[in-house]
Amino acid sequence: MKNIIIYIVVALFFFGCKKFDESNINQNAPENVNPQFLLSNVLAEASNNQAYWGWHAGNLLAQHSSNLEFLPVDRYNLGSNEGLWTATYRLMKDLKDIKNSEQGNEAYTAVADVLTAHQASLLTDLWTNVPFYEALNGQDEGNFTPAFDTQEEIYTGEGGILDLLENAVNTLQNTTDRIEGDLMYQGNLNQWIAFANSLRVRYLVRISNKVNVSTELQDIVDNSVLFQSVMEEADVPYLSASPNQWVIFTEREGRYVDVRMSKTAEDILTPLNDPRMAHYYKPTANSTAGNEQYLGLPNGLSRQSQNNYDLSDISLMGSFLRDEPDAVKASFMTYSELQFCLAEAAQKGLISGSSSTYYENGIQASFDHLGLQMPSGYLTQMNVPLGSGNELEKIMTQKWIASFLNGFEAWFDFRRTGFPDLPMPQDNLNNNVFPVRYAYPSTEQAVNGSNYSQAAGAIGGDNYNSKGWWEQ
Repeated sequence: MKNIIIYIVVALFFFGCKKFDESNINQNAPENVNPQFLLSNVLAEASNNQAYWGWHAGNLLAQHSSNLEFLPVDRYNLGSNEGLWTATYRLMKDLKDIKNSEQGNEAYTAVADVLTAHQASLLTDLWTNVPFYEALNGQDEGNFTPAFDTQEEIYTGEGGILDLLENAVNTLQNTTDRIEGDLMYQGNLNQWIAFANSLRVRYLVRISNKVNVSTELQDIVDNSVLFQSVMEEADVPYLSASPNQWVIFTEREGRYVDVRMSKTAEDILTPLNDPRMAHYYKPTANSTAGNEQYLGLPNGLSRQSQNNYDLSDISLMGSFLRDEPDAVKASFMTYSELQFCLAEAAQKGLISGSSSTYYENGIQASFDHLGLQMPSGYLTQMNVPLGSGNELEKIMTQKWIASFLNGFEAWFDFRRTGFPDLPMPQDNLNNNVFPVRYAYPSTEQAVNGSNYSQAAGAIGGDNYNSKGWWEQ
């Protein structure tokens, strides 16, 4: 377990800085905040966003969980998620301030670029075309109405996601500078290199239906440092001390009991006798010792439809999500995800190597990440081994199991591959269509109207079903 410093000092420092009289501050120039405090704040907030939104929306959209209190997102009325939009741009502004800090160095700059790439992917994969290049300049250049960039430009353009990551790796490999305030890797730049390269694999696989990425992927596999075990994956554990505890531990009971096991999870995990089910979910209330049962609720039901189920006997979410303040890991990317990405790439012929080996490594890594023992014979039971057909579906189904609570990653994979085969919620509010994006926030329409209108027109309308570049 990585040694993590208490975040409260960072939070007090960072938010305290904002209390100064703003009339004495040049609004067009960044405050010269020490980069170590900004970095700590970004890592704490960004990782928390991953886990919180994995709980609140990602798990519902990917059907790991279902909801009793009719959250609109569970019935495919997604709204705009303006809170996450604003929070992500604020974090990207902090990352730019790290790069501009008088106390910074090229190591801070490279780490900031890695995190900027991650946040940029979150924005464009949730909203499609978004302000990026001009938005990063923001107040520094007096541009308060930044243009929207296409998803293709954000991923593949100069200064875009893949370019930022590649340049960051090159810098980190050659710098003698050091960083502080690193809650994730405690300043170990080699691990930041592995994280950046692993993200490159994720994003190259994501866009592989639109761009020939084989040469670049093979070069990364052959010549680059990648995650080698769960000990190197990019996560920021919660702490037992307030206020750095997992949010559901501190919330009212209703926020926990309203979220339940999904019927999709029951249907996928039960035939596999998968022990991860007992970690993610609790046995039903009517279970007996030695004869535990796990029952899920279909996603997106109306109140009338829910009345057809005994809701008292639908499995609650696992105890680690409620009973322990520090059992959750807020993950940016796991070792198991990397292995499943490589399995998919090998299965599609994008890289050499054994798809089965990567796939089995991914399954083992998922168990290791959770601190569970994989049962003997798990890999040889029916519908698990590769080589007998439906290889991509098997890879993506196991990746889905391992992606529990990891932000929106399982939803992105479903949008891209169609796997696992998720049922359409019977009472959905999106005309029986799986949504692929949030709507743009109303504030964007109000203050950046001309660019908003152009962006909405370019994607076919500001609705939940306008697909981005990599999934068209």
